Order: sequence, then C-alpha cells, then structure tokens
Amino acid sequence: MEDRLFDFEELWYLFKRKFWIIIVITAVTTSLALYKVSKLQPSYSANAKVFMGNSNDMLDIYSQEELSYYSQFITIFSEISRIDGFLDDTLKKNKIDKTSLEVASSLSFSSSENTPIVNIYYSSYTDKQMEETLNAVCDELIDKVKEIMPGTNPTVLSEARVATIYPNKTKLPMIAFAAGIIISIGLILVLDYLDSRIMSKKQLEKVIPVAVLGSIPIAEREFRKENKNVHNEKNAQVTVSGGL
Repeated sequence: MEDRLFDFEELWYLFKRKFWIIIVITAVTTSLALYKVSKLQPSYSANAKVFMGNSNDMLDIYSQEELSYYSQFITIFSEISRIDGFLDDTLKKNKIDKTSLEVASSLSFSSSENTPIVNIYYSSYTDKQMEETLNAVCDELIDKVKEIMPGTNPTVLSEARVATIYPNKTKLPMIAFAAGIIISIGLILVLDYLDSRIMSKKQLEKVIPVAVLGSIPIAEREFRKENKNVHNEKNAQVTVSGGL
C-alpha cells in the first residue's frame, strides 16, 4: 500500500467530512459514563485511634524495639481478625447484626512509626451500626492486648467517627468525553488510511508523477417521481449533471 502523507488542508477536509463519527462515538462514551455515575452511591468510612503503650503518659519515649513489637502485634491481630468467626462473640455481645467475615473484610489497620498508636478504619456502603461495629472491634483489640501483653495500658484515644464519602461524578464523564474524541479521531485516520480511493486533485497528483490539468467531475443524480406510485429507480426519471 502506498504511503499516505497528509497536509493540513486534507486533514481539515477529512475531519469535516467524517465529523459525524466524532459526534456519535463521543456521545456514546459520554452517555455510558453518565449512566454509570448515576448509579454510584456514597460510601462511608469510620476511624478510631487506640493507644497501646505501657504508660499513662503518651509523651513517653519508646524504643524502636518496642514500637516494632506493637506493630507486629497489630499485623497479627489484623490477620487473625479475618478468620471467619473470630469476631462473632464480640458482635453478638454488642447486638450487631453483621457477620464476622463481613466486618473483617472491611477493616484495615495502620500503626504509627514513632508512637504506639493504632489507627483502625472501617469502610462500608451503608452507615448502619458503623460506630457500634468499630467500637466493638476496638474493645476486642484492647482485651487481646491486655491478655497477651499484661504490662501495657491500652486506651481508646478517639471513638469511631463516621464520614460520608461522595463519589466524584464529573471526573468519569470528562475522561469518557476525551476518550471518545481520541478514539473517533484514531478511527477516522485508520479508515482513511485503508481507503485507497482518490478523492481530490492533490491525491491524484501524488499517485501520478505528472501535473494534473483537469479535475475529477462529480456526478449528481436526481431522481424525480413521475407520479405518486413510483417506488424504485427503474420507474424514476434520472437526470445526470456534470461532464468531463
């Protein structure tokens, strides 16, 4: 296939002629994105802080070994809490209508590098009993800390607080709009590259290494009905305008 070289005028004419492709594809991608975001619902996140130090004074300095020990304990507790049934007794005791696996899959833990403070996060698509659930998990954590590390004095620094997270409903349509334009432009260029027809005098001059004196005529056909019962080309009067 011959190499196709474009100039600005040809590109302008090409996109002007195929502009409907840009409109259709962009409209489709944007519409799908708008439909998707219309189904998005807000999510909820709750967090609490637990102090795991061995002193009542939170300003005490802890060695790196102690901080590493606390961090390892939280990692172990995080893994154990994901075992099905581990939190069942705690949830039943606090009259929380959720399964242990459901709660554990929505929990996450993070420990501070410089202080024995643990952040516990609980996320869900419903705010039902979120505070009660996270507070129950904090109580279970404190009980386990006292049981395994008797010398510690774990304390809840801040109880569960629920925050509403609203989805960004403008970002996805904007991305879909831009993607639709890019895809349609790429499709137009590919279709034009595969189209071997000669559409202009300049294209003909590129194919034939001689100057072209004339231009390719355009034939326009107008079908006129002789009567109201004409329904096809055979029964219509054909007028051809244009010439060589």
